[in-house]
Amino acid sequence: MLLLNLEREYELDAFPRAHNPNQMKYKLSNIASRTSLELTFRLPLMYPNTYKPNLIIDGLKEQSIPIITMHDPKHITKGIWGILPQDFEGDWKKFQKLKTTLHTNRNDIANNILYNEALEKRRCLILVTGFYMYQLDENEIKTFLVEKENAAPFSIAGIYNILEDGFITCSVINTEINDLLSSEKNLYDSMPLEIPQLFKNTWLSEQTAFNDIKHIISKPYLTKFKIQRIAS
Repeated sequence: MLLLNLEREYELDAFPRAHNPNQMKYKLSNIASRTSLELTFRLPLMYPNTYKPNLIIDGLKEQSIPIITMHDPKHITKGIWGILPQDFEGDWKKFQKLKTTLHTNRNDIANNILYNEALEKRRCLILVTGFYMYQLDENEIKTFLVEKENAAPFSIAGIYNILEDGFITCSVINTEINDLLSSEKNLYDSMPLEIPQLFKNTWLSEQTAFNDIKHIISKPYLTKFKIQRIAS
């Protein structure tokens, strides 16, 4: 019933704006229940009373997403999607107008002061049940939700900074789109970098050599996804 209600909200609220390709790549999905999230990652939620599933996480609206950080790998906490500088005191929306930081990639990380230190010292897992892809087919933009079988939660690579007031902001690390999702019709040639359970502890450990982290980013682990078309 929850999924059906979320789908109705999605149809009523999101699709009038869905035809702007500049906004489309800024959406994730997390419909996992609290129990499902905690059981999948074998960790408790730090703020269980504020956790809510969300079919459409719109990064342009300053939304929080569940994450696991290097500083506290024993809890699922939350971070604002869209990284700000470490110890920053300014306004999130004003900063995002200057530079949208919802996503980054290995090239940006290597060359941008916002990201390079964070990759070494402040990595996180961003917990989702899906992300959105978009294709241009016969002059029509088609929307696809990419999930695991049964919409199981999984983690994607992220980096984070901690603001002066203690709030966490984070960014998704993207990689090249894999062969299973590749199409000449895709509007984008990138996708979030999945971190499978096998590499969860490696990604979050302070003891992991930086070259090993770079290897994980440059050689993504290929896993299967389920793709469903969303009628617009």
